[in-house]
Amino acid sequence: MQPKIKILVIEDEDNIRENIQELLEAKGFNIRTATNGKQGILEAIDFRPNLILCDVMMPKMDGFKVLEQIRKSSNIQNVPFIFLTAKIEKQDLRHGMEMGADDYISKPFTAKELMSAIEARLKRHEKLNTQYSKVKHELDTSVFANYYHQFNTPLSGMVGALNLLVTARRSFDEKQIQDLLISTLKSAIRLNHVLSNLMLYEELKRAAVHPELETMFTGGQASASWNTKIKDELTIIAHQIYNRADDLTVEFNDPTDLGISFDYLLRIMIEVTDNALKFSRAGQKVTVKGNKNEHQYILEITDQGSGFNINNIDEINAFKQFNSKRFSQQGLGLGLHLVKQLIGFNRGELHINSKEDQGTILTITLPLLDED
Repeated sequence: MQPKIKILVIEDEDNIRENIQELLEAKGFNIRTATNGKQGILEAIDFRPNLILCDVMMPKMDGFKVLEQIRKSSNIQNVPFIFLTAKIEKQDLRHGMEMGADDYISKPFTAKELMSAIEARLKRHEKLNTQYSKVKHELDTSVFANYYHQFNTPLSGMVGALNLLVTARRSFDEKQIQDLLISTLKSAIRLNHVLSNLMLYEELKRAAVHPELETMFTGGQASASWNTKIKDELTIIAHQIYNRADDLTVEFNDPTDLGISFDYLLRIMIEVTDNALKFSRAGQKVTVKGNKNEHQYILEITDQGSGFNINNIDEINAFKQFNSKRFSQQGLGLGLHLVKQLIGFNRGELHINSKEDQGTILTITLPLLDED
């Protein structure tokens, strides 16, 4: 038996909400209702509807805010969304459509008008799902294969090196033993990096579904001493992972307290510097510098490496690797996505200027601690 199509109705006027519920249940739909915007978001997360009908003017949270939260919630962000409105200005209509509303129904409306709008949106959404399903298997398979490769490669390196040390240690001189230990350390660091990114990705996904969890990533601070600690960490990466200590220059001018936790600032700087080293060759310079202005601290990471094509920051998404056809790449394609998310949560901005075979300039602006 095919499951009923689920529709969530968010409407503060009792008679309108009850009439819609009665009509749609008579048509065979599975209906859940909410009397205000905040309740509607919670119901949407729990109910996972196939379509949402939402009033525009409501107490506590209006329909635009509801739509904004729905489009930020990964598990329900693509649900068709229809506004119910008694009166709306053209600029509000345009604003709603730009935010991702699928349609408007003007009050008062007939049962025929309501059903026509619902059926049209469900049909369109079904068509999009059919098109998506054609590529979903390929995407899932490629992501799983990448998981396996990124976990298995460093693990194999660690197991192989440790096995040699255990079974044939006497066959090696001190330098060879040291080389095996360094190789094991590099593999362990790489595996830890991949796993840490995956764990952070899952935490950010939960915050997208439950906005109250966003506070986990905001409200921190990095004291002025962050510059020395981060410079040390970046130097270690250049030396121990890439054997390119001479290629990296780090200079933070006028370091000051920043409105982001030190842990996330370090995470961001490690990720972008690691990328700059990864996608450039020995002898190509990587420069990390910072400067303070009146309201922000500006970080700029420059490399002379392979570069990549990007037209808009919105192109940065989870598991997306740029120029993967041209270059064999390490990692899951999560790094830049996590950087973008963490910067956004902390009221910062990310800009990328990159050209293939010419290098990349990545600019990060972060608020000073005393800025509102």
